[in-house]
Formats: sequence, structure tokens, C-alpha cells
Amino acid sequence: MEKNTEAPLGELEKLALLSDAINDLFPTYDRMMVFELEKPDYDKIINHFREIDRHHQQFLIDISGVEFYFMLKKEPEKVVTTGTTEGM
Repeated sequence: MEKNTEAPLGELEKLALLSDAINDLFPTYDRMMVFELEKPDYDKIINHFREIDRHHQQFLIDISGVEFYFMLKKEPEKVVTTGTTEGM
């Protein structure tokens, strides 16, 4: 039996394949994909880019005409109530 000697695809290679597929599906349109990611997934993607300020909570990359927009998912804000509304 022959062994598979190909290395597994990394995140950037997967995005490039996705970009090719999107270009094939929608060749005449502006193309953008938006990803709202939890912190571990966001950090995993942003770590592939040196020129991105790591303090930002969003960034955009273009791969073959497809814009990939990544944003860090924000925690929902907690609503704090003070007092009651009785008698209003």
C-alpha cells in the first residue's frame, strides 16, 4: 500500500482553496467572506500574519480577489439595572 506523503494543508492553503472555489461560483461579483471567531480561533488565524497589529480585533486579507474579513467575537454586554420602574 502506498503512503500519502503530502503534508496536511495549513490554514492559508485552505483559504486559498476556498478563494478559488468562490471565484468559480461567483466570477463577476465582489466577493467577501466574514468570520466572527472566538478568541482561540481568531488567534490561530492572526498568528499567520506578521504585518498585522495584534491589538486589533479585526483584520482583512485578500486572496485572489476574495476578501476574508476576520473579527474577534465580542462577549455580550451584561445589562446592569439599578432600582425599579414601579410607580412610573
